[in-house]
Amino acid sequence: VIEEVRMKDDGSGHFNFVINFSQSKTKINSVLKMQKINGYTIPSKAQIKHEASKIEALAQNTTGISNVKTNIDLTNYIFVVDLDFQKITNLNAVFLKLKNSRKIDPNIATDYFTFADKKFIRNQKIPIKALYDKLEKGDKEVFKTAKYTSVYKFDSTIKSFSNKNAIASKSKKAIKLNGSVINVINGNEKIENTITLN
Repeated sequence: VIEEVRMKDDGSGHFNFVINFSQSKTKINSVLKMQKINGYTIPSKAQIKHEASKIEALAQNTTGISNVKTNIDLTNYIFVVDLDFQKITNLNAVFLKLKNSRKIDPNIATDYFTFADKKFIRNQKIPIKALYDKLEKGDKEVFKTAKYTSVYKFDSTIKSFSNKNAIASKSKKAIKLNGSVINVINGNEKIENTITLN
């Protein structure tokens, strides 16, 4: 999983999100040949593409969001969402719409990002451990080797940041965090970060 946000000083920016299952494509190909697994109905490739187009339309129809692109590579199983936002609240509105369209618990917050007074905050408000614990043992396997990378880029230089596992670039205009998805789920690693700019 790769999450990238490019923040301009005026509060507008660019969001790119990539889920890459290419290392598991042999397993995914065999799963897609089944009708059901662990009680879940397996979507066809056509259904996956249809769902991606619905996500693209949902984002495109959100105030302050433009240049929405989704790319679904069903050979290597790489899924990309790419968009521009006028304000970070517009990006959070996309997550809220997505949550509501999926009938996800209304108590789960979707304000993952804030940007105000030269401070960019990445929050983590999803109860991922509780959701993970509800999965079947076989479904949990995919998370064991999964990696997470976040990259946040800015016009201004970074003055300070709260997540000690993150690394600022030499230019001090970008910050990167690498981690293990299972460690994030278990609470051993945090994706939260408060970044103060000069």
